[in-house]
Amino acid sequence: MIPGFSSDGEHAEMIRLAIARCRDLARTRDRQQWLSLRLRIPERDVLADFLASETSDAFYWQEPSRNISILGLGRLEALEGTGRKRFGETAALTRELFENLQVEELPACENTGNSAAASVGSDADARGPLLLGGFAFFDGEVAAGSEWHGLGAGRLLLPEVTIVCRNGETWLTRTCAVESESCPDEIFQRLAVADSEVPLTPLHRPLAVSRDDANPGLRSDLGFTLEIQGPGPEIRVQADRAHGQYMAQVEAALDAIEAGKFEKVVLARSLQVTGDHDFDLTSFLSSLRSMFPSCATLAIRDGDDLFVSATPERLIALEGDQVTTAAVAGSAPRGRSPEEEARHSAALSESEKERIEHELVKRSIREALSESCGSLSGPAVPRLLKLEGIQHLETPLRGRLHAHRRGCTNVLNLVAMLHPTPAVGGAPRETALDWLEHFEALDRGWYAGPVGYVDGRGNGEFRVALRSALLRGRKARLFAGAGIVEGSEPASELAETRLKLRALLAPLTEI
Repeated sequence: MIPGFSSDGEHAEMIRLAIARCRDLARTRDRQQWLSLRLRIPERDVLADFLASETSDAFYWQEPSRNISILGLGRLEALEGTGRKRFGETAALTRELFENLQVEELPACENTGNSAAASVGSDADARGPLLLGGFAFFDGEVAAGSEWHGLGAGRLLLPEVTIVCRNGETWLTRTCAVESESCPDEIFQRLAVADSEVPLTPLHRPLAVSRDDANPGLRSDLGFTLEIQGPGPEIRVQADRAHGQYMAQVEAALDAIEAGKFEKVVLARSLQVTGDHDFDLTSFLSSLRSMFPSCATLAIRDGDDLFVSATPERLIALEGDQVTTAAVAGSAPRGRSPEEEARHSAALSESEKERIEHELVKRSIREALSESCGSLSGPAVPRLLKLEGIQHLETPLRGRLHAHRRGCTNVLNLVAMLHPTPAVGGAPRETALDWLEHFEALDRGWYAGPVGYVDGRGNGEFRVALRSALLRGRKARLFAGAGIVEGSEPASELAETRLKLRALLAPLTEI
């Protein structure tokens, strides 16, 4: 259970006053209002809360290296967009929603050491509430028979409960709709939930260990016996196409590049993974969080569907007038020894083919954002982004919105300028995307699409949903792609996708 607000005492008085003010606004404006109660609480493990929740709509985001966690539970409102203008239209809908949302900040629990006074207004900032969600890679409608039909083409949800942990603080927000004729007692009962908790779901299951030397098993050097429990689960893995077919597609892409149709295209493929029982989501998500601390681990639940990503790539972040993005392109495996690691790193840094691919992505990002924030600053030479099993070339980029853009630019407007970058689509964009729609033969859904959040000031962050999977019960589909440019070798590109798919396959199947 998520902690709530005191249903009696000081909180109760403030909540009732806030409800009355919000009803007055609904009457004055002649339209529904949203009321959010925000409270600072002790730090929580939002992954455990996500796994323990039974809501059909839930959103989870965590970056351990930046100490940022976000949880959203429930669906009060869904802002959906399709077509070429979907990001701009959704940005307009977010502005309208937040214009009719009122925030009441309540005094925090005593054990947080914070006694902030309550305030009223539409100060919906990065502490919450947030609009959470994402979009499919392509901008068209999702086919009725698609595996992605539940998630749809894209949407941002206003959750009933939001928890945001950042900068050493944790904030809980509960939100409710308020009409001019709403019953105050009913709203109060929805918002004033008793302050109580149940133990968090354990994230790691302990290995069965016995000290009884009489038991059969494997004796360790520490004097323990590891109990043998029989064979593990049966896992079946099926590629969506033969390796030879994928390499033939790479050859076709290289022919198109040689013919001058485009400079780069990202060719993706998928694996269907089927177990003999439902996959262990606790083990899977906690493993991703541990394995990729510098990545954003994301999970979006829609009924029985769960979309998961452990992505190193920030598409865009906006904070005030500060814009942050990154070019991530060019890959190589990690080494199994310091000497092998050094060889792989040097080969990646010195590879002309990988540098060309990286520079193409960086140039595209600079050009896409030039009208909004002019030049972007960043190092002249890309650095190595080292992850579990793989490393990439990365160039972080920063800039400032032009003066005339400040205050009227939503992070989704910047998403519209960037998505998809050549790191996941190709260049030139339209030509590469047209080739993919005709020749890739893959229903990408939300794979490589933008996933993230927007706050009431238009700030937020969106990640590119790489290293992603769509799960339903005992079935999962894993996705990965490789960038094809002049000089690419089909066998090497296939090997790159296998390396990326392994990053999800191992923790999913616990091999």
